[in-house]
Amino acid sequence: VKEMWPVLKRHLEWEKRNFDGDNDGLYDAYCCIWASDALEYSGGGVAHSSAYNHLANKSAAYLAGLIGEDPEPYRKESEKILNAMNTKLWMPSKGWYAEYQDLLGLKRLHPAAALWTVYHTLDSDVADAFKAYQTTRYVDTEIPHIPVRAKGLADEGYYMLSTTNWMPYEWSINNVVSAENMHTALAYWQSGRNDEAFKLWKSTLLDAMFLGGSPGNFLQISYYDANRFEAYRDFADQVGMASRSLVEGLFGITPDLLENTLNIRPGLPVDWDHASLKTPDISFVFKRTGNKENYTIVPTLPKPVKLKFRAIAKGESVKSVTVNGKSVSWKNVDQAIEYPQIEINTEVGPRFEIVIEWQGSKPELAKNAASFGLNEPLTASFGKAKVLELYDPQRALKQTSIKDNTLVAEVVGEKGNRTAFVKIKQGQFTWWAPVCFKVMETLDITTPLTQGKNTLQFSIFNNTATAINNAKVTVNRGASAYVTNATIPQGSSTRILVPSTHILPGSNLVRVEWANGRVIEKNVINWNADIAKNSEFEKVDLSGVFNDKVISIFKNEYLSPRSPYPTLAIPKQGIGDWCSFAMTANIDDSGLRAMAGTKNEIATPQGIPFATPGAQDAKNIVYTSQWNNYPHDATIPLSGKASHAYLLMAGSTNYMQSQITNGEVVVEYTDGSQTSLELRNPETWCPIQKDYYVDGYAFSITQPRPVRLALKTGSFFPDFNNPKALNDFGGKSIEGGAATVLDLPLDSSKQLKNLKVKTLANEVVIGLMGISLLK
Repeated sequence: VKEMWPVLKRHLEWEKRNFDGDNDGLYDAYCCIWASDALEYSGGGVAHSSAYNHLANKSAAYLAGLIGEDPEPYRKESEKILNAMNTKLWMPSKGWYAEYQDLLGLKRLHPAAALWTVYHTLDSDVADAFKAYQTTRYVDTEIPHIPVRAKGLADEGYYMLSTTNWMPYEWSINNVVSAENMHTALAYWQSGRNDEAFKLWKSTLLDAMFLGGSPGNFLQISYYDANRFEAYRDFADQVGMASRSLVEGLFGITPDLLENTLNIRPGLPVDWDHASLKTPDISFVFKRTGNKENYTIVPTLPKPVKLKFRAIAKGESVKSVTVNGKSVSWKNVDQAIEYPQIEINTEVGPRFEIVIEWQGSKPELAKNAASFGLNEPLTASFGKAKVLELYDPQRALKQTSIKDNTLVAEVVGEKGNRTAFVKIKQGQFTWWAPVCFKVMETLDITTPLTQGKNTLQFSIFNNTATAINNAKVTVNRGASAYVTNATIPQGSSTRILVPSTHILPGSNLVRVEWANGRVIEKNVINWNADIAKNSEFEKVDLSGVFNDKVISIFKNEYLSPRSPYPTLAIPKQGIGDWCSFAMTANIDDSGLRAMAGTKNEIATPQGIPFATPGAQDAKNIVYTSQWNNYPHDATIPLSGKASHAYLLMAGSTNYMQSQITNGEVVVEYTDGSQTSLELRNPETWCPIQKDYYVDGYAFSITQPRPVRLALKTGSFFPDFNNPKALNDFGGKSIEGGAATVLDLPLDSSKQLKNLKVKTLANEVVIGLMGISLLK
């Protein structure tokens, strides 16, 4: 340590100087993980690199104390990083760390964390026991799961994880990677979730070593990777994580020779009755017979060690514990989650024969609750275990009461998958049982991704324990509204079919009203519909606000704002990545201009007209951006009344801005009220140069694709009359680029004031080419 100290000291100074230039405790990530190709954070504060530096400084403080150096600077820096991560990146109402926070622009959080954020925050001692458990729950519910199935293989729920849910695809950004899955399995083990850890770990072995094209091999990229399939069989990336997850995860062996301690917390599935492992450093043998467990541990480490051993309780009390034939004391692990645990500490010895005999009933396991509507009652009972207290870090429960073995509460808070913890006591043990549930709207409107021609169907699901009678259902406003009444059974749904005469192409606003003035609204989308023949449109003249030609988007140099610190960011032309710094796309709007002709007008196949210039030299878009090249927003005056706004838009987005709102369109009325459309990657905002690849797994969307206009040919897609062509551009570049048709239902009883286009995300450009108001 003394010999290496100058190197360690200089390196940590270098990390701080380069990657925490603003001294806020969060570090940028610059090629510091496997998935570094194309990954770029533009100076932001990143979870995985901050976790690295937290552990590095924490370790340096410890080492400094061993050699007489001052540990305080390193201790303070590690605490500063930990505090920054927990105050800036941890999202309490969601229960996981954000991927990063922007340095520039609106300094927004990017909530869609990648697998590397999950496992590094656990592996680097950032997350406490409760945060660790919540973080793995994020993987359960938010990271795409791809089933591992094969002829002759029993389907026991095996799956692989994609590294992110980011779109569009780029190499190393959203892949199915064996080592990443292994490291995530280790994170599950570190959070105490042994059974789920083993399922993911076994799934990875089945995928690569059993079902793979090179049997017995550790491969890098999985067969289930939608873009690369099984690839890089000769890379050794997997070997290190396979080893760590086996030794540290499944067998829980983590030596700490600086403290003369061998830590072992076996991660064996609870129903196993035997297991063994032998490495050059240790022999581990486990066998269970009835209520008695035997562990024989023989370390062959460079120095003698004492043992700190944890075991999951198989009964509600301990009958006896012996080490090498002698009775020893044990202690309850107060922070244990999911299962009760005991800890045994021994003196230094060459061999440890541990015998634990359990007695009494099996400990009560957590029972995941179902889905609940907002403000609905939740009851969780724990059998023979007594409930002591509730820890609700996500604030998803209120009006809580505890009596004996039962928790009763009202479900509130942010919608989505939530986790609370109940401290319970059974026999000699106390531990924390997770209560996992999903918070939903009281009534939820669900719809298929694909609707038929001039049809509209949706279901209204009742997430309460009481039937809802005579709910008023209104589809679209005004003269063309469809109104019906519905009875929705408790915990069930009612399907609604809307007659074709009441359907609009695009978004159809569904409003459900029921008891005590309660209301829910949602857009149900079908672009495979025609506008009524007698419809009247106002094509808004945008020529006075256009500030560029659509073809200029990648011909610019986007030079500011940029991070003043060393960083990786999108290239100056606004497309590509640091590995592909010369990438570009030739946007060609000749087909659009030819279609507009001298009438300066086009129409979609649905019958929606837009005004757009046909002259080659005329500006035809108003661009906005957080780049200084364009204004952050643009306002277009409106007047009169309308029931619907159709928009022709084009611009850029990228995978670093995925799963967040890139911008918005806001329509303001003269009375000060407004309605808005979120431009969100990937649902409602598409990159101009390509279309999204969608497979329903790693690459998924939650609402139907919008209509797009190929600028070079003047043709619209998808072609709903040709089912084979619906995915013609999926994941592919579009020669000449494409604009997107979007829409926004309006309140036709109100006077319009203006429409505003805003760009919220960094490194994107959002443009408006046309507005058509349905009167």
